[in-house]
Amino acid sequence: MQNKIKKETLPELSLLDHLTELRHRIIHCLIFFCIAFIFCYSFKDEIYNLITYPLLTAIQSSHTNTKLIYTKITENFVSTFSIIISSAIFVSIPYWAIELWLFITPALYKEEKKFFFPYIFLTPILFLCGVIFCYFLVLPKAFEFFITFSQSGRDIPLLLQAKITDYIDFTTSLLNAFGICFLTPIFLILLVKFGLLNRETLKKNRKYAIVIIFTISAILTPPDVLSQILLAIPLISMYEISILLSKKAK
Repeated sequence: MQNKIKKETLPELSLLDHLTELRHRIIHCLIFFCIAFIFCYSFKDEIYNLITYPLLTAIQSSHTNTKLIYTKITENFVSTFSIIISSAIFVSIPYWAIELWLFITPALYKEEKKFFFPYIFLTPILFLCGVIFCYFLVLPKAFEFFITFSQSGRDIPLLLQAKITDYIDFTTSLLNAFGICFLTPIFLILLVKFGLLNRETLKKNRKYAIVIIFTISAILTPPDVLSQILLAIPLISMYEISILLSKKAK
């Protein structure tokens, strides 16, 4: 059978040329990240209000005097710096996806480009959807659960005075977990494309996948059923979408 159409009408590049190109792409990504960091730092108070909004919503719903505190002199600075870095990474992801695509596209055939192009740019979109889903639906419910749990049925209720670093770590890890979980269709479709899975296997093992999904949800989310269900439902939906889309990945 005749070989596929030539990848590109470009001269063959040596290993050194590829490494040089990769270095340039990495430098571009780092420069963009620095610009994004400066931009995010100029809006550090707005970003702080944005990241703490789910807790504020839960506080207002529970009618408590819960506050965020810091116990070390440098803790507030470190937490703010952590927020800015996470925000800069979040802003940089779409540009990094473009740089990745520009780096790998010369090595792809025309058919491969058509296949991979949507997924390169769909990845940050799905990640963003997971973050938004967690931010607006999961985090407020989770914080409300934790706050009200300490008050129910006790003569002397416990009042949450959370450290800002603990709050940032918990919130960003949960946002990232949801973002990564929403990439499930991309992972599964790529596995099908490379022959490591097939559509029939996904359909046959659906019940095992559901058990695994609920297990992952129990690990990633706070220990309340509502948060686990809020993560499990979209993951199951993503799994079903993967089965539908995997037909085109053969």
